[in-house]
Amino acid sequence: MLKIENMTLVTRETLLEDASATFELGLAYGLVAPNGSGKTTLLRVLAGLTREREGVVYLEENNKILDLVSSRRRIFYYESSAWLDKHLSAWDYLQFINEKWANSKVDVNEVIKYWDLGEFAKLPIRKYSLGMKQKAVLAMYAVSNTDYWLMDEPMNGLDEKNQKQFIGFMREAKQRGVCIIFSSHQNDNLHSIADKVYYIADKTLTDTAEDIPKGEHK
Repeated sequence: MLKIENMTLVTRETLLEDASATFELGLAYGLVAPNGSGKTTLLRVLAGLTREREGVVYLEENNKILDLVSSRRRIFYYESSAWLDKHLSAWDYLQFINEKWANSKVDVNEVIKYWDLGEFAKLPIRKYSLGMKQKAVLAMYAVSNTDYWLMDEPMNGLDEKNQKQFIGFMREAKQRGVCIIFSSHQNDNLHSIADKVYYIADKTLTDTAEDIPKGEHK
């Protein structure tokens, strides 16, 4: 499991104070907060890209504590399709990630087929629509074959059909034991697969899992 304990986040201002949370394998967690309240910064901290001001972030496995640096290949985070190099292709990214992250190799062609990247897979990303770029990012999660997925507003740019496909994709990942931590908007239909939702408000991380109706933890 991935844990944060007594964490304080500070950028230009304090975003979180004394926050604690536990993220277990096989479950999905939502993060909800107004823009600028710290969702993305928290995901960056969990990915090991940004340091917390106070507190600790670590993986715990078989009663052993593992630091994020030594465990970085168990976590995958790609913040936004804006990170994509327009001169590369989805194929370039998928091959690289499958090689560098996956504990066991994934059939990249099957992932391309699942996300209907098809003829676009080997074209430069500058030729992609926003939705196509987002599907390329989601395909990267699939080929990473990691235990923890950190996703920042993962349905951005997806049409209704692909949103439904994405929710199915998330459910399948949970069944395989993946821990998914995603940020989204309040009342987003993505919350239907969340086992727990955290709200960031007034510099506090609040567990609101009790407010999710039973039967929606799928």
